[in-house]
Amino acid sequence: MLIHKRAYEFLKDLKSEEKQRIVDKLKQLEDFPAVRLDIVKIAGETDTFRLRIGNYRALFKVYEQEKIIVIVKIDIRKRIYQ
Repeated sequence: MLIHKRAYEFLKDLKSEEKQRIVDKLKQLEDFPAVRLDIVKIAGETDTFRLRIGNYRALFKVYEQEKIIVIVKIDIRKRIYQ
């Protein structure tokens, strides 16, 4: 799993308990698609999904050939899709 720089920067600025909650959910993504989380495919995007973590959302891309998940963006719900 890889984390894009802007997702990392967002995580860096969070309080430790919020950061830990998000990191725990992201670690569960390693078993994607067998994992049972609140995940929805983004309409109009290829291999891009949204993970809901309370008031936060994480956008990630799945590269099945390389077996890599890239966390593209993490933000609060109202700003994630901008």
